[in-house]
This record gives sequence, C-alpha cells and structure tokens, in this order.
Amino acid sequence: MPLMSEKQKEIIVTDGSQENRKTAYSKEAKFDDAFHLPTRFAGLNKLVLRDMNGTNTSPTFYLYSKDKISEFLKNPYTNEKNIRNAVIYIYGASSHFRRLIQYFSSLSDLAYVVSPHKIDTSTAKPQSIRRNYHKVLNLLSSMDIKNQFAKVLTVCLREDVFYGTMWVNTDSIIIQQLPSDYCTVAVVEDNVLNVSFDFSYFDSNSQYLANYPPEFTTKYNLYQKDRQGMKWQELDSPTSFAVKCNNDILNYAIPPFAGILREIYDIEDYKQLKLTKTELENYAMLVMKLGINSDGEWEMDLDKAKEFWRNLDGILPEEIGSVLSPMQIDKISFEKANTGDTNTVSEAEQNLFSAAGVSSLLFNNAKASANALQLSIKADQAMTFGIVKSIEGVLNRFIRAQSYGKNFKITFLDCSPFNRKECGDAYLKACQLGIPMVSYYCASQGLGQDEMDCMNFLEDDVLGIKGRFIPLQSSSTQSKTTTGNDPGRDEKDIDELTDSGEITREEE
Repeated sequence: MPLMSEKQKEIIVTDGSQENRKTAYSKEAKFDDAFHLPTRFAGLNKLVLRDMNGTNTSPTFYLYSKDKISEFLKNPYTNEKNIRNAVIYIYGASSHFRRLIQYFSSLSDLAYVVSPHKIDTSTAKPQSIRRNYHKVLNLLSSMDIKNQFAKVLTVCLREDVFYGTMWVNTDSIIIQQLPSDYCTVAVVEDNVLNVSFDFSYFDSNSQYLANYPPEFTTKYNLYQKDRQGMKWQELDSPTSFAVKCNNDILNYAIPPFAGILREIYDIEDYKQLKLTKTELENYAMLVMKLGINSDGEWEMDLDKAKEFWRNLDGILPEEIGSVLSPMQIDKISFEKANTGDTNTVSEAEQNLFSAAGVSSLLFNNAKASANALQLSIKADQAMTFGIVKSIEGVLNRFIRAQSYGKNFKITFLDCSPFNRKECGDAYLKACQLGIPMVSYYCASQGLGQDEMDCMNFLEDDVLGIKGRFIPLQSSSTQSKTTTGNDPGRDEKDIDELTDSGEITREEE
C-alpha cells in the first residue's frame, strides 16, 4: 500500500505556537515507519497501567466556583485544561451530568458490518476474498470494539477529544488513553486526526515511560537531545489517533456540555436554599410573658419568673427556643404562601436538560409522551453517530494498513437500544426483497458477522439443530381436512359456539 507523502498531510494548526510544535517526522523519525506496529508484550494479553509496588501519584480533582467557570468559558482556548478538569470533576460529583453523558453514549450499539471495497467482482477470486475477509473479522474481533470504543464515546462526550494509542499483538489489540493535557491535534491524515504529544510529560513522570509503547521511549530520547525543537512530536499512525466530538473546532478542545456547568451549580444552590427553608420551618419559639401592672411593677417576682422560665427551657428540644419577655412578640414567618408556590429545584433540573439540548421528558418527567420521546431520541442520536463515524474512519485506516485489508471497510450502523426494532424491521424487509443485507440485519440484532458464521456452522453442521428441532404438530403447523376433504381448522366444541354459530352448524 503506498504511503502518504508529506504534501498530503494537512496542517491545521496555523497559529504562532506552531513553531514550538515541530514533530518527529520532520527530522529523525521517517514517515515510512507510520505503519509499524508495536511488538512489546507480544506474548502477553494485558496492559500494565500502574506499578502498585512503585511510586504512584493520586489523581487530582479541581472544584471551581460558578464565577470561575463563567470566566473560563469567555476564552475556552486559553482555559482548555481548566474546563476539562471542571467537567471531569462534575462527571463524578453530579448524577445529573453523569446520567446525561451516559445517555448520549448509549445512543449507539457500535454494531458494524465489514464489506468488500473496491473489488472487481468479474475477476476477483472468491477463495482469496474469503480468506482476507476472515482475517479482517479476526482483527476487529481482537479489538473488542463494543467495549473499548464505548469508553472512547464517553470520553469524547465528556471532554470533547479522546487521544489514544494501540498495543498490538497477535491475540488482542488494547487501546490506551493518553493524558489529554499533553496532547493536541496538528495533522489530519486520511480524514483521521493524528496525535501530537508533548514529551516533557515524562520529565516528571519518567516512571510511566515503560507503560507506553516503545515508540514513546524512542521519541523521548529524541526530545532529550533537542528539548526545544522536539518537545512536540507526532505519534505514528495508524496505531495512534484522536477522536473529536466537535470536528468543526480543531484548534482546541471544548467539552460539548461545558455550557451547562453553571446550571448544575444552580441545582445545588436551589437544593441548599430549600434545605435551609425547611430547617427554618421546623423551628419554633415559646414566649413566656411577664406582665406589668398599672403602677409599672412586675406582676410576678422577677427571680421566680426566671426560675419558671429556666425550668421550661431545660426540657425543650433543640428545635424549639424559649424567651422571657415583658413585651408583646409578633410572629414573623419566612414561609411562602401556598398559592403560586413552585418547586425551584425541579425547575432548575428542567433548565439543565433544556440547556443541554435534550428533552427533560427523558429523565423522570411526569408529562412524558411516547411520541415526544422518540423524536427527541432521534435528534440526540445524530450527535452520537457523528462521533461513531469518526471512530469508523480510525478503524478503516487501521484496516487498510494491513496487507490483507486494503479491499475491505467497516461500516457502523445507526442503531441503538431505542431503535433496534425499527432498524431490524427495515433490514429484514430489504432481505425479503432480495437485497444482500442479512449481515446488516444480524448486526442490528446484536449478532456480529464472525458470530453469525460460527453460530450457523455450530447449529447446522455440528449440532444439527435445525434438523432435530421439529415443531409439534398442531393446527398452526399443518393443514387438516374435514370429512368433505376441504382444508380447514378443527371444529369448535358446542360450548364454544355462539347462538348464531349453533344455527349455522344446524343449517349445514
């Protein structure tokens, strides 16, 4: 497969910082090594994330005030890291925000179909196509796409960009997430975003260098020789990639739901106000009035009145206070009138989902309507499917890099748990009309092509299920004839007939 030339690589970062982001392919590292697959841990099927017996740093979380977040959003380019730290914290602290992200990430089953690509069917050799086809299926099966790329979806919806690299061996392909604070996008190759990595990361995290593919050690050594010119280096493709939610903004990362962080803070503020209001409503005060006669003298001895008051105050619970006063005390209440009272917390939650662009009907709303839900989900699914198409580009580039994969491509279906039946019915109807979409129908129902082939072999050739499982004979599985040799169902018993049915039988 011919490699791309330097001219075919599109440089998309054109600001003044580009001089400080020189990549390795412009110097020692040659682009001819772009398809080199890492071989470290070739015999292992695991990825070491942390050495528990070594030095480990605990994650740091950042809680910003609502005013700080508003300030960050005024200039998202310079505050990229702060905004990302804010959404990571809110994702763990707010059940509303986490549920919103998980809802969007669930809008795709990541069901896919592998199909031939750019093949002349008049001269193609079926045996060769079949052999390469199964190799591609085995390659994708080793990736565990539905599990690993579901995490990619979640990160993209939360932080906007997922930066990753692959550990490749014969049994499995493991995707490792790179630290976002030290990654950026500077190059687009084959319509896929490439990762440029800041190798100064390992100056303070050298203990983690062994936990990255060998490429990182090689390029870190280049950085140590030229700390200024080789600080930012482009990672090798197709094993390293970036998937971005906001593909129309490539110069910086902006989390797609960063705009609702202030609404999340509003919910907490209203909850605190409601709690304070409820606590105030639970308090009471008892007033012991000490009267004064017309001569201006106490009606009771003051010391004796104080003794009575102390006795009363000593037995009252904490929520009830007492006071001894010679004056009239009027009640001052902070309660709202019953008429026109609104649930501010509920309103704040609805405002949150409205600001996110989704219907609050999806999240325990009493006015839920099936029609409104379906239309809202379809609109939301378009956003998630845009990220899935970017993942499709990453996988197709990786497939084309293999000698056996140049004539195959992967296609993700716009299918989710919410429209699986609708997709399945459409593909089944196409199959009934003779359109070759059996693989699409099986994929939409959760049965991949590799599983479909193996299960068909197991049930037909190994177990012979279809030949051994014969339905019981009944009126629904065979035709029966009456005494007149006319086909029809069995006669009903006399007690099952209506009056008109009895008359009809007697006449016959």
